[in-house]
Amino acid sequence: MRAAISTITVNIPPEFQIGPLTIAWHGLTIALGILLGGLLAARLARNRGLDPEPLQTIGLIIVASAIVGGRAFYLVEHGQLLQPDHWLGTHGFTFYGGFITAAASIAIYLRRTGRSIVYLDLVAIALPLGVAVGRIGDIINGEHYGPQTDFFLGVRNAHPDALTPDPALAFHNGGLYEVLLSLIIFAIVWPLRDRLRTPSAISWLVIGLYGAGRFVEFFARDDSEDVALGINGAQWTSVALVIVALAGAAMTVGRSRWQARAA
Repeated sequence: MRAAISTITVNIPPEFQIGPLTIAWHGLTIALGILLGGLLAARLARNRGLDPEPLQTIGLIIVASAIVGGRAFYLVEHGQLLQPDHWLGTHGFTFYGGFITAAASIAIYLRRTGRSIVYLDLVAIALPLGVAVGRIGDIINGEHYGPQTDFFLGVRNAHPDALTPDPALAFHNGGLYEVLLSLIIFAIVWPLRDRLRTPSAISWLVIGLYGAGRFVEFFARDDSEDVALGINGAQWTSVALVIVALAGAAMTVGRSRWQARAA
């Protein structure tokens, strides 16, 4: 990647060869992000005296949720859920679909197995770092681009196989904004990992930060249809997540105070 004076230029092919194998940067960076996030969550679990083994199952849940939930949410957004010929595909996944499905599935798994909800908090702490790494492939591919721009964070994908419409122009790059947002969230959450010890508090914080951050981010992206009031589907989902996070945080604080009084 080469930084120009006004914008960022990326001239990397979306795929590369290792012998007979064709490796996609997108898939590689997602795999690295999941691995890095899993290792960090396992380290946090050991530091808290928890068995890290359940995180292996949680990792599988996250992968399945990213595929199934991400695809289903995309089909719902585009009115294609009732069209079976659209169910399978290598393109067309939404972050929120996987995010919401994974959070709900992990919570159900922990409840049914009688394990602490703290595991969900550990995943929430590690998630932004894993997402930041995983989204690097989006930058290389030119995915989730927005309008053409001369903004200094605009990205010109110069390689002809990139997904942007013109290799000579720079566009708002959703992948880059996701990386920056995730790094900011990680920078906020990491120092609080030992301060917010009330179960689920960190999880609600991460959900709220992603909701608020992505609401702003989608003003610079074109990959979600407008729904109402000039706000697109992803932004309405962001609003809903912020409301849910605030309500969940309020219940968590209330429960914590009630338990303190009882003690």
